[in-house]
Amino acid sequence: MTYGETALRHGALVYESQDEYVALTVPFLREGLEAGEGAVVAHTKPGLADMREALGPDAADVTFVDVGSTYTRPARTLAAYHELWVEQLKENPSLRAVADVQFGSDPSDWLLWAGYEAVVNRSFAHLPLWVLCTYNASGAPDLVLDGVWRTHPEVVVDGTWSESDRYDDPDRTLRALTPEPEPLSGLRSIGFGRDPAEFRVRLAHELVVEGKTQAKALDLLVAATEVANNAIEHGGGVKDVRVGRADGRFVCEIVDRGEGFDDPAAGYLAPRPGVGRGLWIARQLTWRIEFFRAQDGFTARLWL
Repeated sequence: MTYGETALRHGALVYESQDEYVALTVPFLREGLEAGEGAVVAHTKPGLADMREALGPDAADVTFVDVGSTYTRPARTLAAYHELWVEQLKENPSLRAVADVQFGSDPSDWLLWAGYEAVVNRSFAHLPLWVLCTYNASGAPDLVLDGVWRTHPEVVVDGTWSESDRYDDPDRTLRALTPEPEPLSGLRSIGFGRDPAEFRVRLAHELVVEGKTQAKALDLLVAATEVANNAIEHGGGVKDVRVGRADGRFVCEIVDRGEGFDDPAAGYLAPRPGVGRGLWIARQLTWRIEFFRAQDGFTARLWL
């Protein structure tokens, strides 16, 4: 089965028990190994132990990844998996992976991870990769399960692969899950200066005043520089820079002079020919980035 103009296959399995999970994923991986494909299992430590035992001698040909600290923010999770896929594909013509999704216990994060699953369809579309995302139904809220069917083109039901009749366009799904940015009244202008170097000096001063650690300050300086360079190259230059605090976080807004863009996946797409690294890097180094058109210009809002 194939879908769209993509090398990626992205499927989902919702399992009721660990026995069911093992019974359905082990044959999937073994079929790939027999065909000369690489194989990856991403799970918590207990899940990895179960899979090693079930795979027996075949476990020697499988890469096992502990996801205990992987599911932090979507951009960082995408980057971690992309690095893994690229490394594996250096040694294998194609790859099968079983990845257990850790959606967490905070309801405010559930839509975030549904958006992550939607963007996977675009971010890894260029890779010869077949990913089976697995979800433990025990305790999984309806909101999470609804997202599974909407963000995976293929699903495993009763052990059989089929097309999801609820799958939706990734961009449309991502837009629906991403709230419109609200105006922030507590920010003040620090200007851009003559060039990116002066901009960094101004922003660094604000971060020192805020008491940010050197590591956190460096993250934002690198991210903001990437965004500013993007504004210079594609947005007609930087018109203004505003900083301040909102919802307990430091915020930096970079306003450019251009028309902007309308791509909900901007910065989530893994680099490849035609897709640059700047916004991809910036998303990984910040807590959140929002892109939107405002009255005074196209704005990138970076949260630290």
